[in-house]
Amino acid sequence: MSLFFVHNRVYRSTRYSRLSNLRAGAAAPSRMRCPKCQFDHELQTTECLKCGIVFSRYQAALDAKKAAFAVPVVQAAALSPSAPPSIRNDALTELKCRALALPLALIVARLAAGTGLRLAVGMLAMVLHESGHAITAWLSGRWAIPTLWVTLHGEGRSWWVVLALTAAVVFGGFQAWKAQRWGWVCACGAVLILQLIFLSLPSFTDEALIIFGGDGGAMVLATILMATFYAPRESALYKSWGLRWGLLAIGALTFMHVFRTWSGPLEDIPFGEIEGVNLSDPSLLTEMYGWSVTQLVDRYLGLAMVCFVALLALYVWGLVSAYREVRFPARLSSYTTSPTP
Repeated sequence: MSLFFVHNRVYRSTRYSRLSNLRAGAAAPSRMRCPKCQFDHELQTTECLKCGIVFSRYQAALDAKKAAFAVPVVQAAALSPSAPPSIRNDALTELKCRALALPLALIVARLAAGTGLRLAVGMLAMVLHESGHAITAWLSGRWAIPTLWVTLHGEGRSWWVVLALTAAVVFGGFQAWKAQRWGWVCACGAVLILQLIFLSLPSFTDEALIIFGGDGGAMVLATILMATFYAPRESALYKSWGLRWGLLAIGALTFMHVFRTWSGPLEDIPFGEIEGVNLSDPSLLTEMYGWSVTQLVDRYLGLAMVCFVALLALYVWGLVSAYREVRFPARLSSYTTSPTP
């Protein structure tokens, strides 16, 4: 009991001396109510004597929490439909272009492939045809040099070609990853997967695929050219009016030229020998590699259907994204440049 009495006396004397010192000064500290536990005491100025929180840190945490909750409100205000008329008109124009460009390009290309322009379109398609041979050979690990009428390629697999292609694709994917171009990163990954698949095939199948890659590669490359029409607004493809529409036209003309060959009558399939070159691709596949005519046609048409499905998915995505830009035109405020005709 005496020990408790002594301790109480010491505590009171200490408290009295503190109060005396405060009264002797210029001004006594104000009372501070704890914002967390509501405890009020005249001696607490920087921290709570009950729950122990530091007032300045607790208030900073509350302010940060309020700021985090205020962000969606600011974004919602920025996305309001009130935007300059020029931005809204640009969004409407883009929606109309995405709704009409791809279907009209394919229809006009199909009509052109059945008219007297077929020869000119065929010359244009030959560039992608030979490029398809060369790219398939590179994926198979063979050197290849595409020309206008024939593609020269090696007879056997070269690991130097494999290493060079792999290094180029990995370097491109790394640069795309640094630039946060995730579409290009996915494209580089798809190329590496295709390369692994091609390298796992036997040599006999490789040679057949290189031949099949002429018209097959032309359809795939034409699909990629048409897909560039949906490039992001900040890209050079979108900002260059001539390049954007030109690639769409080249892709559509090439695709419909090749598709007409394999979806039309069998008499239109170019069997036979090409003067000064060799047997045509369909003749090589049927006579040397044992593909039947039905297998040949079905495989080309199957690849064409895959390309059509990819274009349809891209078309729907383009419409949805363009419609959202019309609904929320303030999204376009960061893109100050529109495609110039």
